Amino acid sequence: MAQRLANRVTDALGRPGALMIVLVLVIFWMIGNYAAQRAGVTALEEAPFPELGLILTVVALLVALLILTTQRHEQALAEKRSQLTLQIAILSERKIAKLIGMLDDLRIALPSVPSHRDLEAEEMAISADPIATMELIEAQAQE
Repeated sequence: MAQRLANRVTDALGRPGALMIVLVLVIFWMIGNYAAQRAGVTALEEAPFPELGLILTVVALLVALLILTTQRHEQALAEKRSQLTLQIAILSERKIAKLIGMLDDLRIALPSVPSHRDLEAEEMAISADPIATMELIEAQAQE
């Protein structure tokens, strides 16, 4: 719930309209205070607008934290997608190895098909070991 709200707010703040709204509010704040001073009415604050600076600083901090929260969530989703892609690739590789093995067995079993030993097909029929492959990748990354 909170993450969904954070994503929506970050999405809204990332649009050009949000920038325009902030600029318009800051300009109105400044012009309104100058106009109040000229009219002799008590202004909310005088230049150089320290309260406006404080408000903008707090808003900037909140926006930065919101962006970090959203990026962290997106990173977690990307990691899950990556793991799913890896699992699908491993499953596909196993299926292909099984099919190659079955085709090789069929070639051997059919008397009408000339039979010869195909070393490449035998190699491809062996499923890769995902754990050994991952260890090899990690070992190469450390070098």
